[in-house]
Amino acid sequence: MDRRVFLGWGRPLLGAVVEWLWARRGEMPGMLVVVPTAQAGRRLREALAEKGACLAPRVTTAGQLLVPEGAVGRAVEVAAWVEALEAVEDWTKFEAVFRESPGEGEAPGWALALARSMVDLERSLRENTLAIPQAAKWLENTIEAERWAGLAELSRRRDEVLRAWGMTGANRALAEAPKLSGKLVFAGVWDFPDALVRRIEEAEVTCLVAAPAEEAKHFDAWGRPLKESWEKRDLDWPESGGVHLAAHARHQAQRAVELVAAAGTGSDELTLGCADEETSGELVRAFRAAGWKVHDPGAVAGAGARAWLKTWRRFLQKPEAAEAIDLLGYASTSALVGGKRVQRAEALSRLRDAWLVRDLDDVKRVAAMDDRSAKDAELAAETLERLQKWRGGFLRQPFPEAMAGLLERVDAAGEWSGLREAVESVAAVQGRRPSSFWLDLVLGELSGSPAEVPEGRVADVQGWLELLHSDGRHAVICGLNEGRVPSPAGANPWLPEGVRERLGLGTEAQRGARDAFVLRAVIESRKAGGRVDLLLAKSGGDGDALLPSRLLLMAKGGELARRVKLLFQGVEPPDAGVAFEIDWRWRPQRREVRVKDGTRTMSVSAFKDYLACPFRFYLKHGLGMSRPEPERVEWNARDFGTVAHEVLETWGRDPVAREFTKVEALREYFEAQVEDRLRVRFGERVPLAARMQAESLKQRLGWFSKWQAVERVEGWQVEAVERAFTFELAGVTVRGTIDRIDRRGDEIRVLDYKTFAKLNGREVRPSHVGKVTAATRIPAHLEGVEETRVSMISGRSKSPSEHLWRDLQVPLYAVALGEVSAMGYFVLGASEGECGVSWWGHFDDEQRDSAVACATWVLKQVKAGAFWPPAEKMKYDDFEALAVGRQLEDLVMEPKEWSDGDPA
Repeated sequence: MDRRVFLGWGRPLLGAVVEWLWARRGEMPGMLVVVPTAQAGRRLREALAEKGACLAPRVTTAGQLLVPEGAVGRAVEVAAWVEALEAVEDWTKFEAVFRESPGEGEAPGWALALARSMVDLERSLRENTLAIPQAAKWLENTIEAERWAGLAELSRRRDEVLRAWGMTGANRALAEAPKLSGKLVFAGVWDFPDALVRRIEEAEVTCLVAAPAEEAKHFDAWGRPLKESWEKRDLDWPESGGVHLAAHARHQAQRAVELVAAAGTGSDELTLGCADEETSGELVRAFRAAGWKVHDPGAVAGAGARAWLKTWRRFLQKPEAAEAIDLLGYASTSALVGGKRVQRAEALSRLRDAWLVRDLDDVKRVAAMDDRSAKDAELAAETLERLQKWRGGFLRQPFPEAMAGLLERVDAAGEWSGLREAVESVAAVQGRRPSSFWLDLVLGELSGSPAEVPEGRVADVQGWLELLHSDGRHAVICGLNEGRVPSPAGANPWLPEGVRERLGLGTEAQRGARDAFVLRAVIESRKAGGRVDLLLAKSGGDGDALLPSRLLLMAKGGELARRVKLLFQGVEPPDAGVAFEIDWRWRPQRREVRVKDGTRTMSVSAFKDYLACPFRFYLKHGLGMSRPEPERVEWNARDFGTVAHEVLETWGRDPVAREFTKVEALREYFEAQVEDRLRVRFGERVPLAARMQAESLKQRLGWFSKWQAVERVEGWQVEAVERAFTFELAGVTVRGTIDRIDRRGDEIRVLDYKTFAKLNGREVRPSHVGKVTAATRIPAHLEGVEETRVSMISGRSKSPSEHLWRDLQVPLYAVALGEVSAMGYFVLGASEGECGVSWWGHFDDEQRDSAVACATWVLKQVKAGAFWPPAEKMKYDDFEALAVGRQLEDLVMEPKEWSDGDPA
């Protein structure tokens, strides 16, 4: 009796299957309906529910029928293979399998990767109910014989391990599994393997075929498309709709939206399919932008059990601040640290950025030496201690108990069922292996959690094998590229195509026949009143060229030539030559600048920021934005300067050392201080990069020593270091700190230490003012502002000329102290020639008054909230990343649109 039932292809298969089942609804409770995927099963159950109340049949997939009861899980199979592989003492017996001995010169985890490869091989052989030794017998008279004999011996050793554990491998369990009985209905399963045929040959099986009876000769007795028939048949293109070439995945998605819109297709009429994972995500985004809530059932959410466990694994290996911050990125970690997860991550990040802390010892050092960081250090230390306590308990216990205790905290809701099952599966095979091994094993068997179904979705992205289980009259199918359709078998090094064919496994030709039939059925089912649009891309996400699917070239003669001409033509991306358009602008928060205890304050160093760009000044001093570098492994310019200032401050406060007149005494003092700074910041484990930078600082301080020795002999004495000051100006408290004040009799001079400045012709003035010429580009916010101009003599000119204030720091030192004899920088340059003093030169009352006028104007602007427009060009731009290659003004709303609440 023919077990095949031909339902025709005048309509989509799903509706025909539902009608066939509904006509037998009294028999449905005793049926087992087999579908190709879980998504197809969901669609079938939904369609039956819409028909009315009934006792629905059980629904399963062909793959699930190949997992017999009593078989061990994949994780256990991998563990058994690891045991067998690591027990091999003489690999010369397996030279036909491995040219070089596995594990020789490899990392300790070599056996795990090889074990997974062996389990993948066994899974492929399961298609024909074969174990490796049986496959070796099938290949005895081929050139693969010796190789497979070696694999068979390794397989037997693995079986011995399983027997010692009282377990049976999945392939053996399948071969010994009882035949299936009862009523089975295969609904749209076109490529189930011979192993399943042998399991169901005694059952009452009905195979529902999406084709008319006259096509019966093109299918085998189980309703599977015959390779000989389908690989040679012509395949017509859709009569209504067509084939559309796109540049890449995003272009395909955009074209899909356009085609649906142009056809006026409603969500209940749409079958949206995709054979390419990359394009599936783009389809979801493109339809969402068009107002459709589309769901991709095949998408995997990133932040699930696997992602958290990988991060926990890294913390077990390296319990340091960077790994702790990563761990705190997951909500599940909150239970391990007692809440305040975000605050803890921020505290650790600030300490890493400011002090390069790596671990708990570093955090405790910072707490002891820096009062300003004490609060962060206290929270960071508590966080690391709590996480390390969990780590210690985890490593002390056997893996199953350790994971059970951990999961009770991080997954109290029990949502990570897959992880729990994987842990339970290996519980019976515990050996003398570290927890890291079992974690790696479990991680390898976990996949991400399914993406959450959005509320109110109107369509799903169907996979290739699910297309016939969707009955929308308008089918839009993306990904018709070679390598996507027909789908690849996977790169298994043990199973080249010839070996697969000899072992009776699925071949590329068989997959091609299946996919040719699926495409034909999709097109035929929508000829009457429907539409099919097929899309393919010219290139993939990595930029590699893609070929059209061979299914689109199944034609002869002139028709084939026409298709080749169309499919291989060039396609320009839709955004080629299109000007960049901004569809979103940032709306900053409106906030007063530098208000402390109800008093407005401003540092003398901040005036430079406003003169350069009022908006960037606001980002830095109003919103407190900066570019952190917590991942650096060496000092940045800020760190280097801070250490240099700390050393020079310590020296300047030392009543003995600051009186040294001998270069060697000064040099030895500074070198000892630098070493002390290294110990304070890094303990006994100083990174090599920081050590090299410290040597550079020692060298610079050595050059400074030569200058300082001469200055002390000439009578200059350090009077004060790090002298703080304040004064009132325009209703604002101006504050600052002077690095060094020297005195010689009645003469007073002011010095500021710089580590990354240039001597600028041995004058500090060029860094504070710039001569205005016809070519000078005045920033928009300074245009026509007289207060920002000053008359000075510069260069070789003997007559004064107009200059523009760039910085007010050193002149405001003079304002704060009153009369000074000299003021400038001491530059600790990278070479001896760049190490020295840069003096201001002549500084008169007119310059002082001009500096005060400019500072007053800036303060009034700040009080008035005048932070616009951004400067077009910056010499050094700390906020360049915000502009994404554009002007900041293009990407930010104007101040009148700014928010009074959180930034939006």
